[in-house]
Amino acid sequence: MTRLQMLGLCRFSYPTGGDGFSEVRDDLDANIARLYDPARLAQRFWFFENLCLPLLAAQTDPDFQIVLIYGAALPQPWRARLLDVVARVPQISPVALPEGLPHREACGRLMRAARDPEARVVGEFTMDDDDGVAPDFIARVREDFAPLRGLWRQGKRMALDYNSGLAIRAPGQGGAGDIAITPVQADFWAPGLVIFTGPRSTRSLQDFNHRRVWARIPSVSLPDPPMFLRGSHDSNDSRVEKRLSGSRRGGAADGPTILADRFGLDAGALQASWRAFRATPLPPPG
Repeated sequence: MTRLQMLGLCRFSYPTGGDGFSEVRDDLDANIARLYDPARLAQRFWFFENLCLPLLAAQTDPDFQIVLIYGAALPQPWRARLLDVVARVPQISPVALPEGLPHREACGRLMRAARDPEARVVGEFTMDDDDGVAPDFIARVREDFAPLRGLWRQGKRMALDYNSGLAIRAPGQGGAGDIAITPVQADFWAPGLVIFTGPRSTRSLQDFNHRRVWARIPSVSLPDPPMFLRGSHDSNDSRVEKRLSGSRRGGAADGPTILADRFGLDAGALQASWRAFRATPLPPPG
């Protein structure tokens, strides 16, 4: 069987150099101040530690690697906390980058360097620090790619899109209430997308606009099973909120049921964790 390397990219609140996000400003100092705001970082850590990391650690197929980028000037105590929690997931390789590097160039260079030259195919995927994937994500990608190898061989590039999942919506800044867990369906959304390429390709997943990847390379969409969690809150890239407004998915199963059945997470425990987080004061600067 084709040797398929699964290689992911996770960006932990990295202040990019002006590309990659709709909320990026031209003023790097303003970007750093916004991304490193203590209240924002505390919320991102809640999503990271309650959704992203547990689901990566729970993968039924442990043969994958995540390149996690963060800013070299990420302040304490956040930097130490980040390195501590990612050390518990051996597949994660944290990389500190100087703030302000061009997003696509920096991410592409790191992803190409992390490819296994002995692999026949590399499946690249990306997630933000507030996203998550189902525990069988890596295993299902391998299983679903197998019958598509002929399609991949035609141009040595192909996309696989899992377009169903859940939105985990946090109340607005200062707002009361619990998180909302909503089934969604959104085509070619980053946390459910895998792009297959060869290990020596000069392109990486960051060279493709995920919303238009279907126009450039052969692409297959699978509406089931639900595969991703998408964090939704005040500090999201604005495009996330725009897509959520038209992405609700009907069906018999509700959000908490899907969360338990597909992601192995208990909605009640998640709500209790959120309430405890909201009641906890911010840590002092390091």
